[in-house]
This record gives sequence, structure tokens and C-alpha cells, in this order.
Amino acid sequence: MLPADENKYREDEELVKLALSGDDSAMAQLVAVAMPIAGAKAAAQQAKNNRLSTEDLVQEGMLGFLSALKTYSASKGTSFRTYAGACIGNRIISAVRLHNNTGNYSLTSAVPITDETGVSAAEQDPQNIMIEREKLEDFYSLIGSGKLLSDFEKSVLRCRLAGLSYSETAQKLGTGTKAVDNALARIRKKIRNSV
Repeated sequence: MLPADENKYREDEELVKLALSGDDSAMAQLVAVAMPIAGAKAAAQQAKNNRLSTEDLVQEGMLGFLSALKTYSASKGTSFRTYAGACIGNRIISAVRLHNNTGNYSLTSAVPITDETGVSAAEQDPQNIMIEREKLEDFYSLIGSGKLLSDFEKSVLRCRLAGLSYSETAQKLGTGTKAVDNALARIRKKIRNSV
């Protein structure tokens, strides 16, 4: 019998393979793993920089999750959860840096209030944890029910997760690159509005 962590590691590997092959249930399970990570990391960054909304940062984090899904390799010896967490955090930090570079920002308001574990007060607040959990459950049920994305949007998302460019996606789906771009914009909006 495998240790629990190793079982989880193998389950995640299998879910990644299934999600990339178009399995909506596997994708929903992986989103269920990623949403709390994105929510916690977004809340921590938002606490440091209140110029950006938590919802925008969660959206950026979920784009990091999609990137992690596309580029994950189990052969590197890292679990998907660890890899996705790093990609989510990096995407959120990059968004914050990009936003801060567009104008003057007082560094005094960028000092985080964290304990010795590096977890901010916002991440430890039971109310925030419950709100994020409820958002995750709502998002999970939307993904699982197939009501969040249209069939075309799912197809576009699968192609992009498989590493196809806009033009390759358009060609495979028999449409134009503008339709692909519009579908991705709708996906982002739906994710933002459902979080």
C-alpha cells in the first residue's frame, strides 16, 4: 500500500492526463485543488497591495493554474499540487509587479503582515476561509454541471491547454482567430464572475 501523499501524487498525475484529454470531471477536480490555492495567494497579495482586487488576482492565479496544467511533467519529480501552487503564485506576483510598474506606489503600504509561517492574517481569517470554500463549491458545481462553459468554449480551452496557438486552435475548430480570442475572453469573464 502506498503512503497517502504518494497516492495523492499519482491521482493528480492521472487527473492531469484526463483533463488534458478533455475529461470535464477531471478538470473540475483539479480546479477544486487550484481554487483555494489561488484564493489564498490572491488574498495575501491583495493584503499587501490593495490597488488590485482579490477577484482579479484569483483570475490571474487561475491562468497560472491553466499554464501549470499545460506544462506539468511528472518526470521532474514534483507533485502537480506543488507545481501548480508555484505557477499560481508566480502569475499573481507577476500581475502585481506589472500593475505596480505602471505608476508610483508607496512601498510603505507594501509591507505584509504575516506570522512566522509566512501566512497573512487574511489567509487565517475563518470568515475568508469559509467565503473561499463557498466560492470553490459554487465554482466546482458549475464546472461539474457543464453550465459554466459552452461546448465551443470547452473546445477552445482544451486546445489552448494542449499548447495549440490561436491560429492552430482556430484551424482545428474550423473558425477564425477572432472567435478563439473572444471565447477566451468569455472564459476569463465567466471564471472571474463565478469566483
